[in-house]
Amino acid sequence: MSDQSNRSFRVAVLGAGAMGSLFGGSLFEGGADVTLIDLDVAHVESIRKHGLDAGERRIHVPVLFPSEVNAVYDLVIVFTKAMHTKQALTALRSSIGPNTALLSLQNGLDNKLVLTEFADPRNVLIGITTYPADVKGPGRVESHGRGVARLTAAGEPASPTLDLLPGLFARSGLNAVIDPHAEAAIWEKVAFNAALNGLCAITGSAVGQIGAHAETRALAFRIVSEVCTTAIACGFALERQHVEEMLADAFAHHIHHKPSMLQDVIAGRPTEIEAICGAVVRRADERGVATPVTRTILGLVRHIDWSAATARRSPDQLRGDRTQD
Repeated sequence: MSDQSNRSFRVAVLGAGAMGSLFGGSLFEGGADVTLIDLDVAHVESIRKHGLDAGERRIHVPVLFPSEVNAVYDLVIVFTKAMHTKQALTALRSSIGPNTALLSLQNGLDNKLVLTEFADPRNVLIGITTYPADVKGPGRVESHGRGVARLTAAGEPASPTLDLLPGLFARSGLNAVIDPHAEAAIWEKVAFNAALNGLCAITGSAVGQIGAHAETRALAFRIVSEVCTTAIACGFALERQHVEEMLADAFAHHIHHKPSMLQDVIAGRPTEIEAICGAVVRRADERGVATPVTRTILGLVRHIDWSAATARRSPDQLRGDRTQD
C-alpha cells in the first residue's frame, strides 16, 4: 500500500484509552488516516490542545467525541471495554458502511457476537494483542514492552481488509500477523488476563510484584491451568505451556505495568471481570470443569465493583434501597 493509498484508507479507533491511544497514535505516525474517538472530555481536550503525549514523542492525531463523527470509515478498531461495546457502536452506527471492517482487539470472549450486530460477519475481524500500555493522565499514554497482534476473520470469506493489516501495522512499528488460530489465541489472552488482571486488581500490585511473591505467583499459574482446561473443554487447542511462558515473560519484562483492571479499580470504574473471569466460569460450569481459584477471583472483584458502585450512589438512592429491603 503506497503512502497515498494508506492516507485514503480511513481508520477510526473507538475507545482511546491506553491501548486505543497506543495503536491509534502509532498508526497515525505510520501514515494512516486515523481518528481517535472517545468520551473522556479531559483526555480528548488534552490531545486536541497538546497532541498525544506518548513518552518521547508527541503525536497530533485527530480526536473526536462520538457526537462529532460524520465520516464513514474503512476500518473501525474497537478498544472500548467489553461492557461498553454495544453502546459505543450504536453511537457510531452511521459511520459503519456496507464495506466497513470492524476489528476487535478487546479483552474477553464474546466481542465478536456484539460486532456481528453491526456488520456482516464477513466484515468482522477479531484478534488479540499482547502490547502493554498505561494511561498516565489526560492525553498521556505510555508503553513499556514488546508485543504482537494476532488477527483473524470471524466469518468467511474474510474481508479483504484483513490482508492489509499486517503491512499497515508494520509501517507503524507494530507487529501484527494473520493467524487462523487467533480465536484460540483469544482464549490464551483470556487465561493470561484472568491470571494477572484479577490478582493485580485485588492486591493493588503491579505485574512484577505478583510474580515476585511466591504465593501470588503460584495462584496466577493455577488460574492459567483452570482457564486452559476450560478452553480445551470448549474445543480450542490451547497449549498451557505457551500461556505459562507468556506469564513468565510478563513477570520478567512488564514489572511496573499496572493492568487495565487495576487502573479501573484505582479510578473507581467498573471492571471487565465479567468478560474475562465471568465468561470463563460460565463456560466451565456448562462443561463441568472445576475453576475454584478463577471463581474466587471473580467473586472478589465483583465485590470491589459492587463497593465502588455503592460509593458512587447518592445518599437518597441508598436510603431508597434500605426502605425496599
